[in-house]
Amino acid sequence: MKAGSSSEYRVLVLAPTGKDTALIITALRREAIGAEACADVAELAAKAAQGVGAVVLAEEAIGMPAARHAMKRLIDEQPSWSDLPVLLLSKLGPLSATAADAIATLGNVMVLGRPTQTASLVSAVLTALRTRERQYMLRTADERKDAFMATLAHELRNPLAPLTHALHVLRREDVDPAKHKWAVDVIQRQSVQLTRLVDDLLDVARITQGKVSLQLQDVDICEVIRNAIEISMPLIEAMQHTLTTHVPGAPVLVRADPVRLAQCLSNLLNNAAKYTPPGGDITLRASVHEQHFELEVRDSGDGIAPEAMAELFDIFSQGDRARPRAQGGMGVGLWIVKTFVEMHGGSVKAHSDGEGRGSSFVVHIPHAALLGQSPAARAEPLPSPAGQPCLILVLDDNADNADSLGELLALCGHEVHKAYTAESGLRAAARLRPDVAILDIGLPDIDGYEVARRMRADRATAHTMLIALSGWGQPADRELASAAGFDHHLVKPAELDVILELIRAAACQPVVH
Repeated sequence: MKAGSSSEYRVLVLAPTGKDTALIITALRREAIGAEACADVAELAAKAAQGVGAVVLAEEAIGMPAARHAMKRLIDEQPSWSDLPVLLLSKLGPLSATAADAIATLGNVMVLGRPTQTASLVSAVLTALRTRERQYMLRTADERKDAFMATLAHELRNPLAPLTHALHVLRREDVDPAKHKWAVDVIQRQSVQLTRLVDDLLDVARITQGKVSLQLQDVDICEVIRNAIEISMPLIEAMQHTLTTHVPGAPVLVRADPVRLAQCLSNLLNNAAKYTPPGGDITLRASVHEQHFELEVRDSGDGIAPEAMAELFDIFSQGDRARPRAQGGMGVGLWIVKTFVEMHGGSVKAHSDGEGRGSSFVVHIPHAALLGQSPAARAEPLPSPAGQPCLILVLDDNADNADSLGELLALCGHEVHKAYTAESGLRAAARLRPDVAILDIGLPDIDGYEVARRMRADRATAHTMLIALSGWGQPADRELASAAGFDHHLVKPAELDVILELIRAAACQPVVH
């Protein structure tokens, strides 16, 4: 068997005579099946509490009502995942009252007629043990799910607590500018952390459903490294670590998805920061080899126990690295790294000399992805989001969402009108003829897709740039938005700079009202 300890797969035998018991145990052990004899139901229950794969039970052994009740109590006290297989040896012919009662009350019962051929008994026991193994696998999955849900709740509470505290500070009328800035910084940092948690969960869903595809392009790996460091630096600085980098002096071009590759590297940097005590050392090394490009992240932290290595990259696996540190983790980061690296045709490996001795993670990108080295190319700066003011309609049934976004856009110089229902939004759109409409999708009366279709069909709003701002961000959601007439689809919480850049583009278009 593949899983569990030997006791979890042993067969407990309860037969009325020592001869029957000895014959059954000998036949099973001959096939390398662990089997033990029990004198009565009480002994069987005691041994079952230490682990059991299946029970072979002669009907005479539970002929007395007290024995049947004790056996039923044993079954009833099994954990929720358990459906203990019971092989009942019964005389050929019509079922006895004892056998019928056992079938009705003991659950997973297989009746074997006596006398039973040895081959039939062994085959039935093996079938029962395979069933038991599937139960153990389900138990493991349930335990991991429960651990993941508990960790997720913990991870969500971590940023929510300082967010709440910072909001209390901002509500005070006597708060000085320094405290105000501190509170704003806290809210910004923790909002980023919440967004990362949600993004990780969405990545897991997309990957497991086969809905992730790489957006390959020619990219300078040094730029990818800079982006990853920028993402991870707040955590590294918060933990007071020293980050040392060794990167090629000239740009190195690879064929890769720059966003996913930066995500992999930032996950490794975050991992190093989380599991290294404050004031530790993290080293990032990038190098070009004859057959591959290599990225290594090394830390001076907790290290990894040898027994944890085998499952380190499994989804929801945290192993011994899941110690109660403030930054925690959901156990999906390394799985995401492995998945995206392998989608690039590469590999990732971990090494540690043991607990307390640090660890290193090495990513290999194959030579086939390497395009060579080229002179550095200077990226053109993005155009400033500042432009001529626009008339903007924000529609969201969550008043806080609509009001906060409206305030931000108004502070940027735009004229903003807000609506909280689809019907009021459509009336406002027909009256105002906005340049831009930012629409939520999950509205209670009419969904955002239908609002977009109606605005496109109305001559007064046919010109309006429509931006979907939704919590739904799967490819299918983007396709639905496009089909409904949206020009753009953004996922909450969208970066303000991105929204402003889209509005700036709309302002550049001549519009005749």
